[in-house]
Amino acid sequence: MAADERAELQSLSRDELLDVFEGGLFELVTEGKEYSDLLEMTLALGIKSFMRDKLAGLDSEELIEMFLDSERVVVELVDYAAEQGLLDEE
Repeated sequence: MAADERAELQSLSRDELLDVFEGGLFELVTEGKEYSDLLEMTLALGIKSFMRDKLAGLDSEELIEMFLDSERVVVELVDYAAEQGLLDEE
């Protein structure tokens, strides 16, 4: 079985392999009951990435305004997810 799986993976391009890997990791983290701590850590990584990529460049006043406007934060988070290719374009 492992040899067949290896051969199947070797037939993929690097980008296809990354997509398969991402999907497998997502499934492991979200569906594995024994990995609840891993799910929390993954969520924290996503939040940290969002903070670093989208909010770290804001000045203090902009951060305060964002902090006080939870709807704006949600919009920014959804926009960030879309930028990262995490949302279907339907």
